[in-house]
Amino acid sequence: MKLENLYISGLGTYLPERMTSRRAVDMGLYDEILMLDSGVTGTLMAGDTPPVDMAVSAARDALTRAGSDASSVDLLVHSCVLRQGPEMWYPGGYIARELGAGNIPAFEIQQGCNGMLAAMELAAGRLSLDPLSTTALLTTADNFTSPRADRWRGYGPGTVIGDAGSAMLLDTTGGIARVRSVNQLMIPELEGLHRGGEPLFDPHGRATIDMVERARHFGRADRTLAEVNETIAKWQADVALRSLDEAGIGVGDIARAIYVNQGHYLVAQFFLDPLGIPESKSSWEFGRTVGHLAASDHVVALDHYVSMGLLKPGDHVLLAGAAPGFVVSSAVLTIDAAAPWAI
Repeated sequence: MKLENLYISGLGTYLPERMTSRRAVDMGLYDEILMLDSGVTGTLMAGDTPPVDMAVSAARDALTRAGSDASSVDLLVHSCVLRQGPEMWYPGGYIARELGAGNIPAFEIQQGCNGMLAAMELAAGRLSLDPLSTTALLTTADNFTSPRADRWRGYGPGTVIGDAGSAMLLDTTGGIARVRSVNQLMIPELEGLHRGGEPLFDPHGRATIDMVERARHFGRADRTLAEVNETIAKWQADVALRSLDEAGIGVGDIARAIYVNQGHYLVAQFFLDPLGIPESKSSWEFGRTVGHLAASDHVVALDHYVSMGLLKPGDHVLLAGAAPGFVVSSAVLTIDAAAPWAI
């Protein structure tokens, strides 16, 4: 989807304390071979901090940096991977109340690690159709501290899960970066990859989250994991090239390519190699230090590069990622101005 007059005016993050991979190995939480193969050097751990509070903190930073306040926001979109609080409770109302937002539309997206890119696409459509709406606040946060999950080994080789919150303020009147295009597509034949052989109805909710076993089950029952990887790489490249084409640029014009924070070989296999993007232009070196932050990966990395002054006006940025479902997504940004909060 090619976009006009959509900008990012503010970015915010909540980043908890970091545990190194070496310490995790020493504590018996992680395996030495997995650490060396992945290249992931650490991850962020939020303890008992509620994810919605992380989202509120990140949103406050984004609004402040944009020189705005919650009363001017016309739309709220919150994305998440895990439960945000009690069952049959909606986090959007909590976030809006804590921020002091008005009686605005609010939506919740559960599209896994693709959440913020999906939120960008939905918000872009809403803002383009409603001439009275000019701003959209996108938030996401997750805390993976749970006895049902193993953040170091339970999500697959090369993936170490971290906790974080992030926020992005979109504006139709201007900002530090233009959103040039955003796209996603589904690969329904891979839906079972993250479901495995588990029941679709689990009233007790006691099953351990074991993405490794789910993938193995899918590989035995449906298609080989080599075929799965080839399919993902093909469609990830396809959707990224679509976004670049709509933005009127090529792969060689990219200044920075931001992908999911995963192990070195996964980033190369699914993203860099199919598109011919050099690792030096990727977010790998930063992402390996914080772990896979669910739907926050893209915003946290973008905020890092913007805040450190590593992106300059005229630079093009490609965001891309994938999520269970199976969904692949991408977006293209062009930096318009240095961020006022940059170092």
